[in-house]
Order: sequence, then structure tokens, then C-alpha cells
Amino acid sequence: MKKILLLLTLILTAFTMNAQYEVEDQFGNEIIDGMVVEFSDYGVSNASLNFFITNTGADEIYMRIEFVSAVNATGAGFELCFGQCYIDLVVGQTVPPAPQFLAIASGGITSEGNHFANTLEGTEVKDYVFRFYQTDSDGNDIANNLSFTYRYDPTLGVNDLNDLDISIASTVILNDMQVNAVEELNMEIYNLQGKLVSSEKINIGQQLINMSNLSSQMYIVKFSNDEGTSKTIKVVKK
Repeated sequence: MKKILLLLTLILTAFTMNAQYEVEDQFGNEIIDGMVVEFSDYGVSNASLNFFITNTGADEIYMRIEFVSAVNATGAGFELCFGQCYIDLVVGQTVPPAPQFLAIASGGITSEGNHFANTLEGTEVKDYVFRFYQTDSDGNDIANNLSFTYRYDPTLGVNDLNDLDISIASTVILNDMQVNAVEELNMEIYNLQGKLVSSEKINIGQQLINMSNLSSQMYIVKFSNDEGTSKTIKVVKK
């Protein structure tokens, strides 16, 4: 069974105060400036980070995405769809190509189909850094940047073989934490002071764990089975 491990690591950096847009993934989790999104798999069907941009301001905005840099990669085999799809990216390339942009009306949201995806298998960790930014009506860069890293890490799946067979869709939680387990597990949620704030049984399959009653902060989620094997994951409740 193929595994997809999507790990969102929050880096506390400041997003430009006057930006009037938000970016979310397909699960409704916000993509935050400085975030790292990790996949252990590859290919559009297995390793796509689907995204939606919402215009939160009163005026129409114009958006573009830049491929900023790469580590252990060149952009070959990487696909970015934003209005149109482009593959085999080159560092410095923008989508759409300058001076073009994607216009989003006030209160509007981009359509389905936009995504980032590494399509090539590899043996080493690869980082791809992208920047969302606004332009003016002439296509000139006016900043309001939101940068994040798409990471392909094939070792994630290997490390999981000796761990519990459970994954979560995102470590940044709005209301529900989406988990996928292949065995029945116990789940305990602790705050950073070590206090148990929630516990329940996890059934086999994909399910949503309601965390809407928890305050906005970081938590440690512990999964364990009856044989004593356990796995802990840090999550951020927004």
C-alpha cells in the first residue's frame, strides 16, 4: 500500500500585514509563510499539494507564483498548475509567465486543479521553494509574499515501517484532524505542559478527529496500540 505522509512544519515568520489573500490546501488548512510541506511519494496522483487562493480584501487582486530555489533538484519533473499547467520548471520561472497574472475578484476563490507536484522518484531529499505574490494591474511585482517549501523525502516511508501505520493529513489543524489508520489505536492529546486534554479510540480507516474545542496552540498527539508500540506527532491547533 502506498503511503503519503504530509507533514506541515510551522516556522514562525511574519506574513506581510497588508496582504489581502489566504492560501489553503484541499483540506481547508491554511498554507502559512515559512511552512514546509513534505511528501514521501511522487506523482500527480499521490503527491499533489492542491491549493486555493481566496481574496480576502475589497479590491480585485492579481497573483503570480515564483519558483525561487531548489536543493538537490533542478525543477525537472516538477509540475505547477496555476491557471495553466507547467512541468520541468526552472529556478526563477513564474507561473503564469510575467507579465501575466491570475486575477481574483474581491471575495473570490481560485478554481480546482491548481497544484504543486513532484513527478520523479528519487533517493535523496529534495526541496523546492515557491513564492506566492501580488502584482499590480500591469503585472509588476508588488510583493505581499507568502513563501513555502515543498519537500520530497523518500525516507519518510522507510522510517514509518518500524512505526505505527498511521498518518495525518496535516499538522496544522483548523477544526478537525484527519487521520488514517490500519489498526485500532488509542489516541491521547497533551498540551505542552504535559496535561492530557483529550483521549479516544481510533478506528481502522480514514476519519476526522474533532479538535474545535481546544484552544489555539501546539499539542502533542500520542497514538499507541495494545502491544505497546507508540507514535507521537506535534500539531498546531489554529
